[in-house]
Amino acid sequence: MALRRPHQKSRHGCKTCKRRRVKCDEARPTCSNCQHRKETCDYDTESSLIWAGDRKLRRRNQRRTETPEPSPPVQSSSTSATFDLLNRFGAGNDPTVSSTTLNMNQLELIIQWTNNTHRFFTRNGETSHVWKDLIVEEAFHAPFLMHGVLAVSALQLSLSRPEQQKAFWLGIATAHKGHALPPFLANFSDINSSNAKAMFGFAGLVVAFAFGSALTGGSDADKPSLGALNDAFILCRGVQEITKAASQFLRESTFAPLLNPSHPTITIPHSTTEALDHLENMNSTAWLGEQHDIETYARVIKALRDLAPYTYIQPTSMTLAVGWAIRSPAPYLDYLQIQEPFALVVHAHYCAFLHFARENCFIQSWGSAVLRDIWHILDSTWKEHIDWPINQVFGQEGVL
Repeated sequence: MALRRPHQKSRHGCKTCKRRRVKCDEARPTCSNCQHRKETCDYDTESSLIWAGDRKLRRRNQRRTETPEPSPPVQSSSTSATFDLLNRFGAGNDPTVSSTTLNMNQLELIIQWTNNTHRFFTRNGETSHVWKDLIVEEAFHAPFLMHGVLAVSALQLSLSRPEQQKAFWLGIATAHKGHALPPFLANFSDINSSNAKAMFGFAGLVVAFAFGSALTGGSDADKPSLGALNDAFILCRGVQEITKAASQFLRESTFAPLLNPSHPTITIPHSTTEALDHLENMNSTAWLGEQHDIETYARVIKALRDLAPYTYIQPTSMTLAVGWAIRSPAPYLDYLQIQEPFALVVHAHYCAFLHFARENCFIQSWGSAVLRDIWHILDSTWKEHIDWPINQVFGQEGVL
C-alpha cells in the first residue's frame, strides 16, 4: 500500500488545523476544514497581516542567499506612489488656462507695492489698509487698476534702484501705463457703482506717476519745473472730476476712509503758522488791486493750512502734494498760467511743503526745482514775501 504523502506545512493556517495537524486552505474568515466540521476557526493575530503566499516567501528567501549586486538607490515605492497621485488630480479636466508661466517681474512689483510703494499714498492706519490691501483686491477685478499698481511700483524701482537697472524698470512702468490708460479713459464718462473704486484708485496713481515720471526725464524740458507742475495740477483737476463722480458710491464702501480725512493732532512750527498768516494778510490788503480774486486765494491758502499737519506727521506721504493740487480751483490755475505774482508767492509756500516730502521717491527735487523757477520770475518787490519758503528749502545761503 502506498505511503500517504505528508501534507505541506501550513505556516499561516488556523489554530484548529494546526492542532489537528491537517493542511489548512487558509480561507477567510473560516477555512474549509472548520466549515465542514462546524468548528470555530481562529487565526493568529500576526497571520492576518501577511499578504504574501509561501511562493513569494520562498522566492524572497532565495534572493537573500544570492550575492547582491551594487545598484543605485531607488525611491521607495510608497514615496513614488504618493507623488504619482498628483498626476491623477484633474486628469480628466480640460485645461482652461493657456499658460502657467510665472512672470517674476510682476510678482516682484506686487511685493514691492505691498511692502513699500503703498506707503507714499497713506496718511493713517485706515488709509494704509485701503492702499495696501483693498486696492490690490479691487485690481483683481479691474485689470487697468492692476496695470496702474504695477506701473507705479515699477516707476518707484526705476527711481530707487542702481543706475544700470533704471531703464529696465522704467520700460516696464511705461508699458503698464500704456495698457492701463485706454480702459481708464473709456470709463471716464461712465463712473458707476461697479467701477467707482477702481477709477478712484487709479486716479490717485496717475498723479503719482505724473510727479515721478518727471524725475526720470533725460532733458531739462522733461524735468521738474514750474511748467511741469502746472501740467500736474491740470491733471489733478481731472482727478477731482472723478472724485466728485465716484464719491456717492464710495462713502458707504470700504474706500470711505480715503474721503473722510481725520485731522491729525500735531503742533505746527511757529514759523510755518506765521508764514501762512502772512499769506492771509496779504490776500486781504487793498494794494493787490481791485481785480484781485480774494475768494479764490482764500480757498487755496486755507487748503494749504488744513493739509500742513499731514506733512509734519508723515513727511513722505503725498497727502499734501496731491491733496492741495486737487483742491485748487480752476481760477487759481489760470493765475499760475499767466504767472500772476501773488499766485507765484502762494505756490512758493507750497514748494516748501513739497521739499519737506522730498524723501518720497515721487517728489524728491520738485520743491526746490519749482521754487528756483519762481525766484527767477519774481522781481525784488515780491521776493521779500517768499523768505520763509526760501529759508526752508535753500537755507540762509538762498537760491544757488
